[in-house]
Amino acid sequence: MRYLICMICVVAVSGFLLNAPVFAQNDEVFERIKAMEDEITALKNALSEQKGEVFVRDEEVDEVREKKIDEMLKRFDTVSQSSAGSSNDFYFAKKTQELDDKGLAPWFGDTATKPFLKELGKSAYLGGYMDVEFRAGEASSDTLEDTPNPPGNGRSGEDTFRQFRFIPFIYADVSERVKLSAELEFEFEGVGGGRQGEVIVEFANIDFLINDWINWRGGVILAPLGKLNLVHDTPLQDMVDRPLVSQMIIPSTLSETGMGFFGSFYPTDLSKIDYEIYLVNGFEGLDEGGRRRFSRTAGLAGSNGGYRENANNSFDVVGRVAYSPFLGLELGASAHTGKYDENNDNRLTIAAFDWTYQRGAYEFVGEIARDYIERDDFARASGITDDMWGYYSEVRYHFMPDYLKRVAPSFFTNESTFTAVLRHDHVDTASQDLHFLRDRLTVGLNYRITEDTVFKLNYQVNTEHKDLPSAANNELLFQVSTYF
Repeated sequence: MRYLICMICVVAVSGFLLNAPVFAQNDEVFERIKAMEDEITALKNALSEQKGEVFVRDEEVDEVREKKIDEMLKRFDTVSQSSAGSSNDFYFAKKTQELDDKGLAPWFGDTATKPFLKELGKSAYLGGYMDVEFRAGEASSDTLEDTPNPPGNGRSGEDTFRQFRFIPFIYADVSERVKLSAELEFEFEGVGGGRQGEVIVEFANIDFLINDWINWRGGVILAPLGKLNLVHDTPLQDMVDRPLVSQMIIPSTLSETGMGFFGSFYPTDLSKIDYEIYLVNGFEGLDEGGRRRFSRTAGLAGSNGGYRENANNSFDVVGRVAYSPFLGLELGASAHTGKYDENNDNRLTIAAFDWTYQRGAYEFVGEIARDYIERDDFARASGITDDMWGYYSEVRYHFMPDYLKRVAPSFFTNESTFTAVLRHDHVDTASQDLHFLRDRLTVGLNYRITEDTVFKLNYQVNTEHKDLPSAANNELLFQVSTYF
């Protein structure tokens, strides 16, 4: 009878402890485990004192104790992962995790896929990125007149350090259906067009989620014009400078105030179609005073898009459709069209096609774009350039020698990787009046100690010409950039 009573006590205590609420805090959980061990030990001692009636061996009690502890630790691990991983329930963190689970490179993401590192409160997350670089340029002895440096390129024949970008961002789950995402841009050196030293809102969106295939977005929108404009973060890039086509033909970073819709379709189990379409304020290319923002020397880099109120009471339409027929391939087509002058007499249409392909350690990315620019007599007299076009093509190879992990395991970990990169750029910013061509070949090697932090070493071979012998300007670049 005593044996039966003691066993009932053991089962009751163990059952109580097993079904007791498991708290996310380690101290509370292990205090309960310790209390359970003390209870079992006390019961063992009580049974041992009963002469001739001890039917429970120490091994059986130990087995019961170990079983209950194992079960409780399993429950503790489950709850800990759920509690500590509250970020896993965060809408934007899940977007990033989905990309990683599929084994896809960050380049397949968009503005929703960020490395969220710091939780501000119940629903808001803070992050951002920063870069610093060194540039050593070779000044050409036969530089042609009226051949300025391309925007975003510090080539002046002088060696210099440059802290270019500091970009904090805030993302938030306002409610189950309302999401907020925003980035601020602190640039010590701007990309031309009066942005030097300014602090601006890079984008600030309010998303209202309806279902997979249609959702609403409004605010300062990162224009879905080409792929790079959506994934332009410095730590994400494997080169120091952005492609020329993404500076001059598509003026990345292009942000415009407006609203519209986005969503995804799944035609088959393997394929996916994403789309975005917005009505926005559009470009400011020419005012009544004849001040122009497009030119054959800078392309569209001086336009910057419609941050402010609409200058001509005419809205632009911008949109992109991306088709992924299978995992590892994405093909995108995008366009932006609207009137660019105050009198609504001239239309600017930008069309772009981009591709992203990942196979094993290799990535192939690129983009081609063309600007169709209408010009009346006033626009011609003001110096507005004619149609422009350009492209870039880039191949990347990721690798990590095993011997480096053995020699310096704290620097070369399973998260570390090297990337060899080769890119070719070409732009023509005056394809009818007088060809104004730029070509660039860039070779690079970068090292990521983790995916978030990258050290980049590039060498550029630059060629500029306008129906005349070219003037070459080469440059060595080194950059460190990181998310935080």
